[in-house]
Amino acid sequence: MERPIFQHTERKDNIMENAVTKKEKFSYGMYFMGQNVFYGLIGYMTTYFTDVGITAAWVAVVALITKVWDAINDPIFGMIMDKVHFKKGKFLPWLRMSVIAIPVSTILLFVIPTGIPLVAKLIWATLAYMLWDTAYTLCDVPIFGIVTTMTLDQKERVSLNSIGRIFAIFAGIVTGILLPLVRQSLGGWATTVIVLSILSAAMMIPMCLFAKERVIEREKARDGGAEENYTLRDMVECLRSNKYLLIFFAAPLISSLLNVGATWGLYIARYCLGGEEIASFVSMAVIVPTLIGAAIAVQLCKKYDKFKIFYFSYMFALILGIVRYIAGYENMMVYVILNALGGFPLGIAAILQYQFTPDCYEYGQYKTGLKMRGVTFAAQTFFTKLNGAIATAASVFALTLIGFKEGEGVIQAAGFADKLWTFSCLGSIIGGICTLLILHLYKLNDHDVQLMSKCNNGEITREEAEAQMINRY
Repeated sequence: MERPIFQHTERKDNIMENAVTKKEKFSYGMYFMGQNVFYGLIGYMTTYFTDVGITAAWVAVVALITKVWDAINDPIFGMIMDKVHFKKGKFLPWLRMSVIAIPVSTILLFVIPTGIPLVAKLIWATLAYMLWDTAYTLCDVPIFGIVTTMTLDQKERVSLNSIGRIFAIFAGIVTGILLPLVRQSLGGWATTVIVLSILSAAMMIPMCLFAKERVIEREKARDGGAEENYTLRDMVECLRSNKYLLIFFAAPLISSLLNVGATWGLYIARYCLGGEEIASFVSMAVIVPTLIGAAIAVQLCKKYDKFKIFYFSYMFALILGIVRYIAGYENMMVYVILNALGGFPLGIAAILQYQFTPDCYEYGQYKTGLKMRGVTFAAQTFFTKLNGAIATAASVFALTLIGFKEGEGVIQAAGFADKLWTFSCLGSIIGGICTLLILHLYKLNDHDVQLMSKCNNGEITREEAEAQMINRY
Protein backbone atom coordinates (compact mmCIF):
# COMPACT_ATOMS: atom_id res chain seq x y z
CA MET A 1 0.00 0.00 0.00
CA GLU A 2 2.93 2.35 0.59
CA ARG A 3 4.39 2.19 -2.93
CA PRO A 4 1.43 3.75 -4.78
CA ILE A 5 1.35 6.57 -2.21
CA PHE A 6 5.05 7.25 -2.80
CA GLN A 7 4.61 7.29 -6.59
CA HIS A 8 1.67 9.64 -6.38
CA THR A 9 3.58 12.06 -4.17
CA GLU A 10 6.59 12.01 -6.50
CA ARG A 11 4.41 12.74 -9.53
CA LYS A 12 2.71 15.63 -7.75
CA ASP A 13 6.07 17.12 -6.74
CA ASN A 14 7.35 16.85 -10.31
CA ILE A 15 4.29 18.62 -11.66
CA MET A 16 4.78 21.47 -9.21
CA GLU A 17 8.52 21.67 -9.97
CA ASN A 18 7.83 21.77 -13.72
CA ALA A 19 5.12 24.43 -13.55
CA VAL A 20 6.11 27.81 -15.00
CA THR A 21 4.85 30.53 -12.65
CA LYS A 22 2.72 33.51 -13.65
CA LYS A 23 5.56 35.80 -12.57
CA GLU A 24 7.91 34.03 -14.98
CA LYS A 25 5.42 34.24 -17.84
CA PHE A 26 4.87 37.96 -17.28
CA SER A 27 8.62 38.55 -17.01
CA TYR A 28 9.15 36.62 -20.24
CA GLY A 29 6.65 38.89 -21.98
CA MET A 30 8.23 42.03 -20.53
CA TYR A 31 11.66 40.99 -21.77
CA PHE A 32 10.25 40.64 -25.28
CA MET A 33 8.62 44.04 -25.00
CA GLY A 34 11.92 45.69 -24.15
CA GLN A 35 13.88 43.68 -26.71
CA ASN A 36 11.45 44.48 -29.51
CA VAL A 37 11.49 48.20 -28.82
CA PHE A 38 15.22 47.99 -29.59
CA TYR A 39 14.48 45.91 -32.68
CA GLY A 40 11.83 48.42 -33.74
CA LEU A 41 14.34 51.27 -33.41
CA ILE A 42 16.72 49.46 -35.76
CA GLY A 43 13.86 49.35 -38.25
CA TYR A 44 14.36 53.13 -38.61
CA MET A 45 18.09 52.75 -39.21
CA THR A 46 17.88 53.37 -42.97
CA THR A 47 15.90 56.56 -42.46
CA TYR A 48 18.28 57.73 -39.73
CA PHE A 49 21.42 57.07 -41.78
CA THR A 50 20.07 58.96 -44.79
CA ASP A 51 18.90 61.79 -42.49
CA VAL A 52 22.46 62.31 -41.21
CA GLY A 53 23.76 62.50 -44.78
CA ILE A 54 24.81 58.95 -45.67
CA THR A 55 23.74 58.08 -49.20
CA ALA A 56 21.35 55.20 -49.79
CA ALA A 57 24.01 53.24 -51.67
CA TRP A 58 26.45 53.51 -48.77
CA VAL A 59 23.73 52.48 -46.32
CA ALA A 60 23.38 49.27 -48.32
CA VAL A 61 27.13 48.69 -48.12
CA VAL A 62 27.10 49.22 -44.34
CA ALA A 63 24.25 46.73 -43.96
CA LEU A 64 26.00 44.11 -46.08
CA ILE A 65 29.33 44.45 -44.25
CA THR A 66 27.56 44.11 -40.94
CA LYS A 67 25.73 41.00 -42.04
CA VAL A 68 28.94 39.34 -43.14
CA TRP A 69 29.96 39.70 -39.50
CA ASP A 70 26.49 38.49 -38.49
CA ALA A 71 26.91 35.39 -40.62
CA ILE A 72 30.04 34.63 -38.60
CA ASN A 73 28.99 35.56 -35.07
CA ASP A 74 25.59 33.84 -34.88
CA PRO A 75 26.73 30.24 -35.43
CA ILE A 76 29.86 30.88 -33.35
CA PHE A 77 27.74 32.19 -30.50
CA GLY A 78 25.38 29.23 -30.76
CA MET A 79 28.34 26.86 -30.50
CA ILE A 80 29.74 28.80 -27.55
CA MET A 81 26.41 28.53 -25.77
CA ASP A 82 26.35 24.77 -26.24
CA LYS A 83 29.90 24.47 -24.89
CA VAL A 84 30.01 27.06 -22.08
CA HIS A 85 28.40 25.84 -18.87
CA PHE A 86 27.61 28.50 -16.29
CA LYS A 87 26.78 27.44 -12.74
CA LYS A 88 23.62 29.58 -12.72
CA GLY A 89 21.96 28.39 -15.90
CA LYS A 90 22.43 27.85 -19.61
CA PHE A 91 20.66 30.94 -20.99
CA LEU A 92 20.02 33.28 -18.02
CA PRO A 93 23.63 34.51 -17.65
CA TRP A 94 23.60 35.66 -21.29
CA LEU A 95 20.27 37.45 -20.79
CA ARG A 96 21.73 39.33 -17.83
CA MET A 97 24.67 40.50 -19.93
CA SER A 98 22.33 41.69 -22.67
CA VAL A 99 20.51 44.13 -20.37
CA ILE A 100 23.61 46.35 -20.55
CA ALA A 101 24.92 45.44 -24.00
CA ILE A 102 21.74 46.15 -25.99
CA PRO A 103 20.96 49.71 -24.78
CA VAL A 104 24.60 50.82 -24.98
CA SER A 105 25.06 49.56 -28.54
CA THR A 106 21.68 50.97 -29.67
CA ILE A 107 22.50 54.45 -28.36
CA LEU A 108 25.92 54.39 -30.03
CA LEU A 109 24.25 53.62 -33.35
CA PHE A 110 21.99 56.68 -33.17
CA VAL A 111 24.42 59.40 -32.04
CA ILE A 112 26.48 59.85 -35.21
CA PRO A 113 27.58 63.53 -35.37
CA THR A 114 26.15 65.19 -38.48
CA GLY A 115 29.18 67.49 -38.91
CA ILE A 116 31.86 64.85 -39.37
CA PRO A 117 33.08 63.76 -42.86
CA LEU A 118 31.22 61.04 -44.76
CA VAL A 119 34.08 58.55 -44.28
CA ALA A 120 33.93 59.04 -40.51
CA LYS A 121 30.15 58.56 -40.58
CA LEU A 122 30.55 55.32 -42.51
CA ILE A 123 33.16 53.98 -40.06
CA TRP A 124 31.01 54.95 -37.07
CA ALA A 125 27.87 53.46 -38.60
CA THR A 126 29.57 50.19 -39.55
CA LEU A 127 31.30 49.61 -36.21
CA ALA A 128 28.25 50.63 -34.16
CA TYR A 129 25.96 48.42 -36.24
CA MET A 130 28.33 45.45 -35.84
CA LEU A 131 28.41 46.03 -32.09
CA TRP A 132 24.61 46.22 -31.98
CA ASP A 133 24.33 43.04 -34.03
CA THR A 134 26.60 41.19 -31.59
CA ALA A 135 24.68 42.50 -28.58
CA TYR A 136 21.37 41.49 -30.11
CA THR A 137 22.65 37.96 -30.71
CA LEU A 138 23.59 37.94 -27.03
CA CYS A 139 19.91 38.31 -26.10
CA ASP A 140 17.99 36.85 -29.02
CA VAL A 141 19.36 33.31 -28.98
CA PRO A 142 18.91 32.86 -25.18
CA ILE A 143 15.43 34.38 -24.89
CA PHE A 144 14.01 32.00 -27.49
CA GLY A 145 16.09 29.02 -26.37
CA ILE A 146 15.18 29.36 -22.71
CA VAL A 147 11.68 27.96 -23.29
CA THR A 148 13.31 24.55 -23.78
CA THR A 149 15.08 24.83 -20.41
CA MET A 150 12.15 26.28 -18.46
CA THR A 151 9.76 23.42 -19.23
CA LEU A 152 9.40 20.14 -21.13
CA ASP A 153 5.65 20.61 -21.55
CA GLN A 154 4.75 21.52 -25.16
CA LYS A 155 1.67 23.46 -24.04
CA GLU A 156 3.74 25.49 -21.61
CA ARG A 157 6.24 26.26 -24.37
CA VAL A 158 3.45 27.41 -26.69
CA SER A 159 2.04 29.51 -23.86
CA LEU A 160 5.40 31.17 -23.17
CA ASN A 161 6.06 31.80 -26.85
CA SER A 162 2.55 33.22 -27.31
CA ILE A 163 2.98 35.60 -24.39
CA GLY A 164 6.35 36.67 -25.74
CA ARG A 165 4.95 37.34 -29.19
CA ILE A 166 1.97 39.30 -27.86
CA PHE A 167 4.29 41.59 -25.90
CA ALA A 168 6.58 41.83 -28.94
CA ILE A 169 3.67 42.82 -31.18
CA PHE A 170 2.63 45.49 -28.70
CA ALA A 171 6.20 46.81 -28.52
CA GLY A 172 6.47 46.97 -32.31
CA ILE A 173 3.19 48.82 -32.65
CA VAL A 174 3.99 51.26 -29.85
CA THR A 175 7.40 52.01 -31.38
CA GLY A 176 5.76 52.54 -34.77
CA ILE A 177 3.32 55.00 -33.23
CA LEU A 178 5.53 56.71 -30.69
CA LEU A 179 8.73 57.47 -32.57
CA PRO A 180 7.24 59.47 -35.48
CA LEU A 181 5.11 61.46 -32.99
CA VAL A 182 7.78 62.33 -30.40
CA ARG A 183 11.05 62.28 -32.32
CA GLN A 184 11.05 65.94 -33.29
CA SER A 185 9.50 67.19 -30.04
CA LEU A 186 12.14 65.36 -27.98
CA GLY A 187 14.91 67.00 -29.96
CA GLY A 188 15.71 64.45 -32.64
CA TRP A 189 16.97 60.91 -33.05
CA ALA A 190 19.58 60.78 -30.26
CA THR A 191 17.36 61.97 -27.38
CA THR A 192 14.46 59.79 -28.47
CA VAL A 193 16.61 56.66 -28.69
CA ILE A 194 18.27 57.31 -25.31
CA VAL A 195 14.90 57.67 -23.56
CA LEU A 196 13.43 54.56 -25.21
CA SER A 197 16.59 52.55 -24.52
CA ILE A 198 16.50 53.27 -20.79
CA LEU A 199 12.80 52.33 -20.56
CA SER A 200 13.32 49.17 -22.62
CA ALA A 201 16.28 47.97 -20.56
CA ALA A 202 14.16 48.31 -17.41
CA MET A 203 11.52 46.04 -18.99
CA MET A 204 14.12 43.31 -19.58
CA ILE A 205 15.35 43.11 -15.97
CA PRO A 206 12.50 41.05 -14.35
CA MET A 207 13.19 38.04 -16.61
CA CYS A 208 16.80 38.00 -15.40
CA LEU A 209 15.61 37.91 -11.79
CA PHE A 210 12.66 35.51 -11.79
CA ALA A 211 13.15 32.90 -14.55
CA LYS A 212 14.11 29.35 -13.59
CA GLU A 213 15.76 26.83 -15.92
CA ARG A 214 14.15 23.65 -14.56
CA VAL A 215 15.03 21.31 -17.41
CA ILE A 216 18.78 21.98 -17.09
CA GLU A 217 18.57 21.41 -13.34
CA ARG A 218 16.76 18.11 -13.84
CA GLU A 219 19.22 16.97 -16.52
CA LYS A 220 22.16 17.70 -14.23
CA ALA A 221 20.51 15.83 -11.36
CA ARG A 222 19.70 12.87 -13.62
CA ASP A 223 23.18 12.71 -15.15
CA GLY A 224 25.02 13.25 -11.89
CA GLY A 225 26.07 16.79 -12.82
CA ALA A 226 27.78 15.73 -16.04
CA GLU A 227 27.61 18.13 -19.01
CA GLU A 228 27.38 17.04 -22.62
CA ASN A 229 30.17 18.32 -24.88
CA TYR A 230 29.99 18.36 -28.65
CA THR A 231 32.52 18.86 -31.38
CA LEU A 232 32.29 21.36 -34.23
CA ARG A 233 31.50 18.43 -36.51
CA ASP A 234 28.53 17.49 -34.30
CA MET A 235 27.19 21.03 -34.52
CA VAL A 236 27.52 21.21 -38.29
CA GLU A 237 25.78 17.85 -38.57
CA CYS A 238 22.96 19.10 -36.34
CA LEU A 239 22.19 21.93 -38.77
CA ARG A 240 22.83 19.92 -41.92
CA SER A 241 20.37 17.22 -40.91
CA ASN A 242 17.68 19.62 -39.71
CA LYS A 243 16.01 20.28 -43.05
CA TYR A 244 12.84 21.76 -41.57
CA LEU A 245 14.77 24.37 -39.63
CA LEU A 246 16.49 25.37 -42.87
CA ILE A 247 13.25 25.33 -44.89
CA PHE A 248 11.29 27.40 -42.41
CA PHE A 249 13.86 30.13 -41.96
CA ALA A 250 15.26 30.12 -45.49
CA ALA A 251 11.79 30.70 -46.96
CA PRO A 252 11.64 34.43 -46.10
CA LEU A 253 15.08 35.11 -47.62
CA ILE A 254 13.73 35.52 -51.15
CA SER A 255 10.85 37.52 -49.76
CA SER A 256 13.31 39.84 -48.01
CA LEU A 257 15.26 40.30 -51.23
CA LEU A 258 12.13 41.28 -53.17
CA ASN A 259 10.19 43.11 -50.45
CA VAL A 260 12.10 46.35 -50.97
CA GLY A 261 9.45 48.42 -49.18
CA ALA A 262 9.90 46.65 -45.84
CA THR A 263 11.89 49.56 -44.38
CA TRP A 264 10.14 52.37 -46.25
CA GLY A 265 7.48 53.16 -43.64
CA LEU A 266 8.57 56.74 -42.94
CA TYR A 267 9.44 57.37 -46.59
CA ILE A 268 5.95 56.34 -47.74
CA ALA A 269 4.40 58.50 -45.01
CA ARG A 270 6.54 61.48 -46.02
CA TYR A 271 6.26 61.30 -49.80
CA CYS A 272 3.03 59.37 -50.53
CA LEU A 273 0.72 60.15 -47.62
CA GLY A 274 1.62 63.75 -46.85
CA GLY A 275 3.69 63.70 -43.66
CA GLU A 276 5.81 61.64 -41.28
CA GLU A 277 3.22 61.79 -38.51
CA ILE A 278 0.72 59.87 -40.67
CA ALA A 279 2.83 56.75 -40.08
CA SER A 280 1.76 56.95 -36.44
CA PHE A 281 -1.94 57.14 -37.30
CA VAL A 282 -1.65 54.18 -39.66
CA SER A 283 0.07 52.21 -36.89
CA MET A 284 -2.76 53.12 -34.52
CA ALA A 285 -5.30 51.70 -36.95
CA VAL A 286 -3.41 48.40 -36.98
CA ILE A 287 -3.28 47.95 -33.19
CA VAL A 288 -6.69 46.41 -32.48
CA PRO A 289 -6.77 44.06 -35.54
CA THR A 290 -3.23 42.89 -34.76
CA LEU A 291 -4.06 42.10 -31.14
CA ILE A 292 -7.28 40.38 -32.23
CA GLY A 293 -5.31 38.34 -34.76
CA ALA A 294 -2.85 37.35 -32.04
CA ALA A 295 -5.68 36.30 -29.70
CA ILE A 296 -7.35 34.34 -32.51
CA ALA A 297 -4.07 32.55 -33.23
CA VAL A 298 -3.77 31.40 -29.61
CA GLN A 299 -7.33 30.01 -29.66
CA LEU A 300 -7.01 28.40 -33.10
CA CYS A 301 -3.86 26.57 -32.00
CA LYS A 302 -5.93 24.73 -29.41
CA LYS A 303 -7.98 23.10 -32.19
CA TYR A 304 -5.84 23.13 -35.33
CA ASP A 305 -2.24 22.52 -36.32
CA LYS A 306 -0.32 25.77 -35.93
CA PHE A 307 1.58 25.52 -39.23
CA LYS A 308 -1.67 25.40 -41.24
CA ILE A 309 -2.87 28.51 -39.41
CA PHE A 310 0.46 30.22 -40.09
CA TYR A 311 0.38 29.30 -43.78
CA PHE A 312 -3.15 30.57 -44.35
CA SER A 313 -2.35 33.84 -42.58
CA TYR A 314 0.42 34.41 -45.16
CA MET A 315 -2.05 33.71 -47.96
CA PHE A 316 -4.50 36.25 -46.52
CA ALA A 317 -1.73 38.85 -46.23
CA LEU A 318 -0.75 38.25 -49.86
CA ILE A 319 -4.33 38.80 -51.05
CA LEU A 320 -4.54 42.05 -49.07
CA GLY A 321 -1.24 43.16 -50.59
CA ILE A 322 -2.63 42.73 -54.09
CA VAL A 323 -5.78 44.67 -53.21
CA ARG A 324 -3.69 47.43 -51.59
CA TYR A 325 -1.61 47.85 -54.73
CA ILE A 326 -4.69 48.07 -56.96
CA ALA A 327 -6.40 50.58 -54.63
CA GLY A 328 -3.37 52.90 -54.50
CA TYR A 329 -2.52 55.49 -51.87
CA GLU A 330 -4.56 58.50 -52.98
CA ASN A 331 -7.66 57.59 -50.95
CA MET A 332 -6.46 57.82 -47.34
CA MET A 333 -9.52 56.08 -45.87
CA VAL A 334 -9.14 53.04 -48.13
CA TYR A 335 -5.41 52.93 -47.38
CA VAL A 336 -6.00 52.96 -43.61
CA ILE A 337 -8.75 50.31 -43.80
CA LEU A 338 -6.61 47.94 -45.86
CA ASN A 339 -3.67 48.38 -43.49
CA ALA A 340 -5.97 47.75 -40.54
CA LEU A 341 -7.21 44.53 -42.13
CA GLY A 342 -3.59 43.55 -42.61
CA GLY A 343 -3.29 43.57 -38.83
CA PHE A 344 -5.20 40.27 -38.58
CA PRO A 345 -2.67 38.11 -40.49
CA LEU A 346 0.14 40.16 -38.99
CA GLY A 347 -1.01 39.27 -35.48
CA ILE A 348 -1.41 35.60 -36.34
CA ALA A 349 1.98 35.34 -38.04
CA ALA A 350 3.72 37.27 -35.27
CA ILE A 351 2.38 34.91 -32.61
CA LEU A 352 3.28 31.77 -34.53
CA GLN A 353 6.49 32.66 -36.35
CA TYR A 354 8.86 31.62 -33.58
CA GLN A 355 6.76 28.73 -32.30
CA PHE A 356 8.42 26.43 -34.82
CA THR A 357 12.02 26.64 -33.62
CA PRO A 358 11.36 24.47 -30.53
CA ASP A 359 9.68 22.01 -32.90
CA CYS A 360 12.74 22.01 -35.15
CA TYR A 361 14.94 21.52 -32.09
CA GLU A 362 12.94 18.43 -31.09
CA TYR A 363 13.16 17.16 -34.68
CA GLY A 364 16.92 17.74 -34.72
CA GLN A 365 17.43 15.87 -31.46
CA TYR A 366 15.14 13.08 -32.69
CA LYS A 367 17.20 12.69 -35.88
CA THR A 368 20.72 13.08 -34.44
CA GLY A 369 20.41 12.47 -30.68
CA LEU A 370 22.23 15.79 -30.06
CA LYS A 371 20.79 18.41 -27.67
CA MET A 372 21.88 21.44 -29.66
CA ARG A 373 19.70 24.17 -28.16
CA GLY A 374 22.22 26.95 -28.68
CA VAL A 375 22.97 26.07 -32.31
CA THR A 376 19.27 25.67 -33.18
CA PHE A 377 18.22 29.03 -31.76
CA ALA A 378 21.36 30.71 -33.11
CA ALA A 379 20.21 29.57 -36.56
CA GLN A 380 16.85 31.26 -35.92
CA THR A 381 18.57 34.49 -34.90
CA PHE A 382 20.94 34.32 -37.87
CA PHE A 383 18.16 33.89 -40.42
CA THR A 384 16.00 36.56 -38.77
CA LYS A 385 18.79 39.13 -38.89
CA LEU A 386 19.90 38.00 -42.34
CA ASN A 387 16.35 38.60 -43.58
CA GLY A 388 16.47 42.07 -42.10
CA ALA A 389 19.85 42.77 -43.65
CA ILE A 390 18.77 41.59 -47.08
CA ALA A 391 15.59 43.66 -46.82
CA THR A 392 17.60 46.74 -45.80
CA ALA A 393 20.22 46.31 -48.53
CA ALA A 394 17.61 45.62 -51.21
CA SER A 395 15.46 48.55 -50.14
CA VAL A 396 18.24 51.12 -50.15
CA PHE A 397 19.57 49.90 -53.49
CA ALA A 398 16.01 50.19 -54.81
CA LEU A 399 15.89 53.76 -53.48
CA THR A 400 18.90 54.63 -55.60
CA LEU A 401 17.20 53.10 -58.64
CA ILE A 402 14.16 55.37 -58.27
CA GLY A 403 16.25 58.52 -57.78
CA PHE A 404 16.07 59.07 -54.01
CA LYS A 405 17.93 62.13 -52.67
CA GLU A 406 19.36 61.78 -49.14
CA GLY A 407 19.01 64.38 -46.38
CA GLU A 408 16.11 65.18 -44.05
CA GLY A 409 13.69 67.67 -45.67
CA VAL A 410 15.11 67.31 -49.20
CA ILE A 411 12.57 67.72 -52.01
CA GLN A 412 12.37 64.61 -54.21
CA ALA A 413 11.95 64.65 -57.99
CA ALA A 414 8.53 64.58 -59.66
CA GLY A 415 7.03 61.09 -59.87
CA PHE A 416 9.11 59.78 -56.97
CA ALA A 417 6.04 58.96 -54.84
CA ASP A 418 4.53 56.73 -57.55
CA LYS A 419 7.79 54.85 -58.02
CA LEU A 420 8.13 54.41 -54.27
CA TRP A 421 4.63 52.94 -54.05
CA THR A 422 4.99 50.62 -57.05
CA PHE A 423 8.32 49.17 -55.95
CA SER A 424 7.02 48.68 -52.41
CA CYS A 425 3.80 46.87 -53.36
CA LEU A 426 5.06 44.67 -56.19
CA GLY A 427 8.11 43.57 -54.21
CA SER A 428 5.89 42.52 -51.30
CA ILE A 429 3.52 40.58 -53.57
CA ILE A 430 6.21 38.67 -55.49
CA GLY A 431 8.13 37.97 -52.28
CA GLY A 432 5.02 36.65 -50.58
CA ILE A 433 4.34 34.21 -53.41
CA CYS A 434 7.91 32.86 -53.24
CA THR A 435 7.68 32.43 -49.46
CA LEU A 436 4.48 30.40 -49.70
CA LEU A 437 5.96 28.10 -52.34
CA ILE A 438 8.98 27.29 -50.16
CA LEU A 439 6.96 26.89 -46.95
CA HIS A 440 4.86 24.28 -48.72
CA LEU A 441 7.83 21.91 -48.24
CA TYR A 442 7.58 22.09 -44.43
CA LYS A 443 5.99 18.86 -43.11
CA LEU A 444 6.35 18.95 -39.30
CA ASN A 445 3.07 19.02 -37.36
CA ASP A 446 2.10 19.39 -33.70
CA HIS A 447 1.08 15.75 -33.28
CA ASP A 448 4.36 14.34 -34.56
CA VAL A 449 6.51 16.87 -32.68
CA GLN A 450 4.86 15.90 -29.40
CA LEU A 451 5.78 12.26 -30.10
CA MET A 452 9.36 13.27 -30.92
CA SER A 453 9.55 15.19 -27.65
CA LYS A 454 8.36 12.17 -25.68
CA CYS A 455 10.88 9.97 -27.45
CA ASN A 456 13.69 12.49 -26.84
CA ASN A 457 12.82 12.56 -23.13
CA GLY A 458 12.72 8.77 -22.85
CA GLU A 459 8.96 8.51 -22.24
CA ILE A 460 8.42 6.29 -25.30
CA THR A 461 10.67 4.36 -27.67
CA ARG A 462 11.46 5.43 -31.24
CA GLU A 463 9.41 2.50 -32.53
CA GLU A 464 6.39 3.59 -30.47
CA ALA A 465 6.77 7.16 -31.72
CA GLU A 466 7.04 6.21 -35.39
CA ALA A 467 4.04 3.90 -35.15
CA GLN A 468 1.82 6.84 -34.16
CA MET A 469 3.21 9.56 -36.44
CA ILE A 470 1.19 11.09 -39.27
CA ASN A 471 4.23 11.67 -41.52
CA ARG A 472 7.47 9.76 -42.00
CA TYR A 473 10.75 11.52 -41.26
